[in-house]
Amino acid sequence: MNIVIFGPPGAGKGTQSNLIVQKFKLHQLSTGELLRQEIKNNTELGKEIKEIINAGSLVSDIIVGNLIEKHISNPIFKNRLIFDGYPRNLIQAKNLNHLLKKYDQKIDIVLKLSVSLEIIKKRILERKTLEKRADDNQEIAIKRYQTYETNIKPVIDFYKQTNLLRVINGETTISEISNEISGLIEGIKGWLWEIRQYKYAGKQKTHKFMARIAGINIPQNKIVSIALTYIHGIGLHSSKKICKALEIPSSKRVNELSEEQVLKIREFIDANHKVEGDLRREVSVNIKRLVDLACYKGSRHKKKLPVRGQRTQCNARTRKGKAIAIAGKKLTPLKK
Repeated sequence: MNIVIFGPPGAGKGTQSNLIVQKFKLHQLSTGELLRQEIKNNTELGKEIKEIINAGSLVSDIIVGNLIEKHISNPIFKNRLIFDGYPRNLIQAKNLNHLLKKYDQKIDIVLKLSVSLEIIKKRILERKTLEKRADDNQEIAIKRYQTYETNIKPVIDFYKQTNLLRVINGETTISEISNEISGLIEGIKGWLWEIRQYKYAGKQKTHKFMARIAGINIPQNKIVSIALTYIHGIGLHSSKKICKALEIPSSKRVNELSEEQVLKIREFIDANHKVEGDLRREVSVNIKRLVDLACYKGSRHKKKLPVRGQRTQCNARTRKGKAIAIAGKKLTPLKK
């Protein structure tokens, strides 16, 4: 498995790469670390790199490409690499594909951490205090962010065409980002088999279960139309429409599906439905907008009262919370 993770300087690529390395036993290939190592060794190349970085510019594609090829060509790291901060432009993206193909490898997934400039500034200041890196100051950070944003759009379009790109909200907590990334990596092939061996009546048996779609493990013992409703944002009507569109019998059980069918379902949902984290974020943003507008619906949301026309009198517990039973005390009947 080869993974590309990228985002603006200060987005937390290194932190997330380290977590992926620990969980999936891969090797992190950080262009930043490779360049810093050259600077630390005080080589001629390192001196040249130092001048470029301190000027707020990005190191040339030729320099970075040569450093990358040394690791791709190493059999120890074959199909076990995380490319942290590379590629940063279209030339590098095409060069990476060429190098991987040359050594009989490929990219399995591309992760983009999306972070605003204001958050980057804040993180850069915190990192400067902790790590005391020479390239950590606001002026350089702003210039590098702007350079990155200018160069990265063609790369995004390039990976969108290959259906490998996954955009991650990089402004949440480290653990939330890590969980989202782990779900995507585990669901690369759309099918996560967990194997459990157990003894039954003196015989060793193997149990396979769980298909993973949209980052959710759907139960294998249920029919497809029901199992898909375990994904937030997919109801029974939608699940039946998905089955009909893909010509998969909705009464078929998940454990009877082929890997190809699960892949089709995953790709169809990714292309046509907003589910799980994306949907939750959209709903949260919409509610916040209504609250900020101070409209009637917003005020109801703010008070945590029913919004869609329900009778508040009959839904008093929405605000009061769960009723607490008190021994020996009778409940007072509601007045008509």
